[in-house]
Amino acid sequence: MVCWIALLFGNHRYQPPIPPLETPARDVDQVAASLRQKLGFEIRVVKNATKADMVRAVAALAREVGTADSVFVYYAGHGYLMDDTHMGYWIPVDGSVKTAAQWISNTDISKLLGAIPARQVMLVSDSCFSGTLAREQAISAGVQPGREVLRKRSVIVLSSGGEEPVSDEGKDGHSVFAWHFLRSIGQLDGTTIGFDVYKVVRKGVSEDYPQQPQYGAVVSAGHEAGGEYLFEPAPKR
Repeated sequence: MVCWIALLFGNHRYQPPIPPLETPARDVDQVAASLRQKLGFEIRVVKNATKADMVRAVAALAREVGTADSVFVYYAGHGYLMDDTHMGYWIPVDGSVKTAAQWISNTDISKLLGAIPARQVMLVSDSCFSGTLAREQAISAGVQPGREVLRKRSVIVLSSGGEEPVSDEGKDGHSVFAWHFLRSIGQLDGTTIGFDVYKVVRKGVSEDYPQQPQYGAVVSAGHEAGGEYLFEPAPKR
């Protein structure tokens, strides 16, 4: 049986002096509800995750899914960009400003995604500097939402911004990115390619706030040319 599984991380309770965040917990709850109701995803939500929690949750998911499955991963929390190496990071709740030992680098994220055997994998990252995740290979329009896409290994990233800080504030208690992402999911009708969702989100976000969502493929995690992520309703069980 083909599975549609979404794993969502919402980190907001950080160790001082890292400031807490207002919206991640609410964002992941609502995104999870929308994915379940609109598309039939099986949902797993992890809040205030340490690095070990995050690695363990992705590893467990990777052991469970098969090649025909669809996997969606969402991260809302702090991010950071190293000036000297230009490497982007997620900051788990056990992260420290004194050392990056408990941070999760773009390289780590690529390895985690690469270990997931599903042909359809999408990561949505709502964090500062998250556009660094999408810079391996740009994705543009052109792929049609047909069955041929499902023969390709697709590892796609939609980020809330580029290589800049992003807003933790927005509308109705959500970040500006999450609000527009939720709106785009609510408007889905049938099978839709990820790039079309990205276009709607990017337009809405950029009109509300000076941040530019990005969309790209993670080639280092096994993305194949011609691949795309399909938002489509899971079959009725």
